[in-house]
Amino acid sequence: MTPDQIIAQLLSKRKIENVALFLKPPHPLTFSLLSLGFEKELNILFQKLQSCKDKNETVVVYTDYDADGITGGSILWETLHAVGFKVFPYVPHRQSEGYGFSVKGIDAVIEKYHPKLIISVDHGISAREQVKYASDKGISVIITDHHTKPKLLPTSAKAIIHCPLVSGSGLAYITALDIWHHFDAHNETLKQLFTTDFLALASLGTIADLVPLTGYSRSIAKYGLRAFSKATKPGIKELLAVSGLSHMEISTYHAGFALAPRINAVGRLSHAIEAVRMLCTKDAVKAKLLAQEAQAHNTTRQKMVDFAVEEAFIAIEKTAVPKLILQKKENWNEGIIGLISSKITERYQRPSIVMTKTEEGWKGSARSVKGFDITAFLRSLKLLKHIGGHPQAGGFSLTDDQLDEFEKQINLHMKEVPEPKEWELYVDMDISLSCVSEKLVDALQELTPFGIGNPTPVFQSSIKVLFVKSMGKKQEHLKFVGQDPVERTKQLECVYFSPSDEQKKLIKIGSTISIAYTVDSQYWQGKRQLKCFIKVVA
Repeated sequence: MTPDQIIAQLLSKRKIENVALFLKPPHPLTFSLLSLGFEKELNILFQKLQSCKDKNETVVVYTDYDADGITGGSILWETLHAVGFKVFPYVPHRQSEGYGFSVKGIDAVIEKYHPKLIISVDHGISAREQVKYASDKGISVIITDHHTKPKLLPTSAKAIIHCPLVSGSGLAYITALDIWHHFDAHNETLKQLFTTDFLALASLGTIADLVPLTGYSRSIAKYGLRAFSKATKPGIKELLAVSGLSHMEISTYHAGFALAPRINAVGRLSHAIEAVRMLCTKDAVKAKLLAQEAQAHNTTRQKMVDFAVEEAFIAIEKTAVPKLILQKKENWNEGIIGLISSKITERYQRPSIVMTKTEEGWKGSARSVKGFDITAFLRSLKLLKHIGGHPQAGGFSLTDDQLDEFEKQINLHMKEVPEPKEWELYVDMDISLSCVSEKLVDALQELTPFGIGNPTPVFQSSIKVLFVKSMGKKQEHLKFVGQDPVERTKQLECVYFSPSDEQKKLIKIGSTISIAYTVDSQYWQGKRQLKCFIKVVA
């Protein structure tokens, strides 16, 4: 089977109807809120901004503290600043203010900046009471958000630009594009930034937030990842440097597992406004210092998560594992509870809720499995405050008085949680090992970026094991050579990260096994090497 035939089958199996559009999606520079159906909202935004400009009134970009919010907030703030507005970024403190709008945060914004207009990035759709509070204080609020809509919307907002087709940063990028075109279309500096740095940041936020890479988001991710190599801002360059990615072609893996965690770590362990400063500063020395701080925070974060996750696993396995896992501990850092929840769900293939104590009560973070909307489930309990999120992830807070009732409600509603499923791996195609070639790897690149909604193709082949070696600090990984049973001259190196003991027993020299894997190539000492990255063997 030729590479072209394999690609054709993959596109057919993924039900890609417009192949040409999929392979060459429109460039994000062509996007507008108008094409998303927000003509009325865009006109309101322009009117409010023009009024602020005419009266020299302050605008605040109030953004979320995760990687999606930080990248999106940076794009929108820099754009407004570049076209002449008196504008300031504001990021709530994760521990003292919590997610999104809060009375405490709005009061802080009023005291510091006295704005007439607040534009949210990556939050606000669930902040009905908080938006009314700001409105009652004489502040106009315009919301840009992509999270799941609640039943009661923040009707006090002057405009709601809600679009689940893109991430918070993707929506901020499109909104900023319209602002640039409307207020200063001939600004060549902005044109360059929207083509490079801003687009790279939008792709980073999109991938970090696990948005399906289809439609608008596919365009943003595809062209944005390429834009990293052309980025001029010192903060992006230094972030790449501390991540060990300078002068490399950035992939979705790099964005999601190297760059985004370092941005997130700042908000988890310090104040996320420092991440905005890192991305926006023009001072190379300051950018380097802030990137080094982000790196240090990330190292600390990794150690904290590893310790807390081990604590959680020990507690969970003391009894029968329930369909929905609830873990709480008073001394867990609230900046890492989402990561703990993710690790629990990944290991046990069950929805999980992780909680920690705060000054005002308890804060919780939840993660879910495919097919179970954890945010809708939490909302159905009708006793949580400040709840928001996606079907696969949610966050909330509750008071000490509500804790016992919350745990009772979880147990009462446990019947609504689906039965746990065994881990399933979807295999795209069964091919012979002889089909794996550099030409195939190059052809697969046309389908990138891979991620949610467009996963990396998984192939299945039968091989004979010729050589096996353990590797890693704890010898926890395996490297082995597989041979095509028919075309014996075809041999490829296979890498299996952290296989179980049962899987290791199957990989013996001379044995014939079936492998499910992804394929890629790497350069070593100037030579290109094909590698199979194993998912499972049988």
